[in-house]
Amino acid sequence: MIADVDLVKLHVQGIEHEDLPQDLGNKSKLLLESNPVHKKVPVLIHKGKPIAESAIIVHYIDEVWPGTSPLLPQDAFLRAQHRFWTDFFDKKFIQDCLLLEGALAELGDEEEGPFFGGASMSFLEPSTVWIPALEQVVGLKPASQEQCPRLHKLFGAVTEHPSAKVALPQIEKLKEFTQARLVSK
Repeated sequence: MIADVDLVKLHVQGIEHEDLPQDLGNKSKLLLESNPVHKKVPVLIHKGKPIAESAIIVHYIDEVWPGTSPLLPQDAFLRAQHRFWTDFFDKKFIQDCLLLEGALAELGDEEEGPFFGGASMSFLEPSTVWIPALEQVVGLKPASQEQCPRLHKLFGAVTEHPSAKVALPQIEKLKEFTQARLVSK
C-alpha cells in the first residue's frame, strides 16, 4: 500500500517488501484500518504497525534501516533543508493542482469530456503530461484523486489521447529527461 515513489525509497535501501496495490476507487479494509485519518496511500506496515504519510515513512526508513544509502543527509542543517523543500513541494504542488482542478471546473464541461475544452483537447492539455512524470521521478505528488478527480481524469485522457501518443514524449522518456536534468545539476 505504498506509493511508487516510496517503493523507490525501499529499493534504494535494499529493503525487502511486499507491495499491496490499492484500487483508490474501492479502498481495501486494510488501507482504511491502516490510515484511518487520511484513508489514503502511502502506508508502510512494519511488524504489523502502520506508518502513514510519505515524509514520515522516509524518516522511519532511515531510522529503522540506516543501511548504506541514507535517504536523508547526515548533516542536521542539510536534513532541515531537505525537510523544508519536501514540505514546500508537497504544499505548493498540491495547491497548484487544486488551482488546475478549479480551472477545469470553470473552463471545461465535465459531461462533454475530461479536457479543458470538454470533449476535445486544447493547447493546455499537453503541458499536463509533465505532472505524472515529475510525480514518478522526484516524488512530487499531485493532489489525491479525491481532492482533484477531474485533474486525474485529465492526466489519463491526455496520456491516452491518440494525438498525444504520437506527438508527446512517453512518460518513460520524460522520466529519463527529468532524471538526467536533476543529476546534471
